[in-house]
Amino acid sequence: MPTSEDVVAEAYGAYTRGDLAAMLKLVATDLEWTYLDPTVDYPSPHVCHGRQELQTALERQGSMGLRSRVEEIVGDGDQVLVVVHTPGADAHRARKTNDRNYDVVTVRDGLIVALRACHDRREAASLAGVD
Repeated sequence: MPTSEDVVAEAYGAYTRGDLAAMLKLVATDLEWTYLDPTVDYPSPHVCHGRQELQTALERQGSMGLRSRVEEIVGDGDQVLVVVHTPGADAHRARKTNDRNYDVVTVRDGLIVALRACHDRREAASLAGVD
């Protein structure tokens, strides 16, 4: 069975290549997705449920011409820290992050079951239990 890091690398790799369908096959249908509203300077997390909401958000990002690439994947068991660079993302945000997103992904039984956006790498590393 692949490690949690392998699953996350495969999912993000598919998304980076523009293969959203392949990415979503690695996401549980009942995904719990926590995101940070980009229009707020220091946003509180908002929780969404279901793979469809993630798909809609990723399609919207793609329609804005934003393309992401993974800079870092570090795992500890089922928790994985992911740093993603999306050139031009800060143009659409109140809070600037050098065009980066910091996420903690939870993997169980080979599927992404949770995705939590964090304000910075330190917060993500703490939640993921990595340094």
